[in-house]
Amino acid sequence: MSSMGKLRVLILDFDGVVIESNSVKSEAFRWLFGQFPEHRDAMLRFHEENVSASRFVKFDHLLKLLGREKDSALRDELAVKFSSRVFDEIVRVPLVPGSEELLRTFLSKVPIYLASVTPEPELLEILSRRKLSHWFSGVYGCPPWTKADAIRAILANEGATKNEALLVGDSAGDQRAAQDTGIHFVARDSGLPFASPSPRTFPDLHAVLKYLRVTFP
Repeated sequence: MSSMGKLRVLILDFDGVVIESNSVKSEAFRWLFGQFPEHRDAMLRFHEENVSASRFVKFDHLLKLLGREKDSALRDELAVKFSSRVFDEIVRVPLVPGSEELLRTFLSKVPIYLASVTPEPELLEILSRRKLSHWFSGVYGCPPWTKADAIRAILANEGATKNEALLVGDSAGDQRAAQDTGIHFVARDSGLPFASPSPRTFPDLHAVLKYLRVTFP
């Protein structure tokens, strides 16, 4: 990645970057996979190794272990159970410290987008319930968007180059999406691992904002 130029687009991950929701989702996966005790440990390992992957990637892996890869009814049932389990808690978890200040600061400077592995309809409903929708110029969930494809669509929508965009994420999946699309990346440390070489990492969005103010005055 080349040195940073002028920032024209800011992209945020949601879980672990805007709201403190990672533990809620990990607990929901433990509960859901516990209903399949013969595969519980394998699924929890798969979740930990692919923590930033879409929930549907994890459901498909469970279906494979069960020998029911074409069982769309079970896949849909898992999705409904997971969403029902997490939704009420997700709308109540606290914001990541500094997230509202960062959003308020950059709202008048550049368009801010959200790119998450949460299914897009659910993500839009969460944003509406939490009264966060107004911060974002666009919202991309998965499905239908992979994070890398969401970034490419955002760049095209804004007519921005990859050197003019920055993603704030909290996982190796976010880091990989930024690398795959060639945009800048900084990390919020929510406790999830990153790939080597480690990205520039900050404890919360107060620190990210301080860094961005210096880097993109």
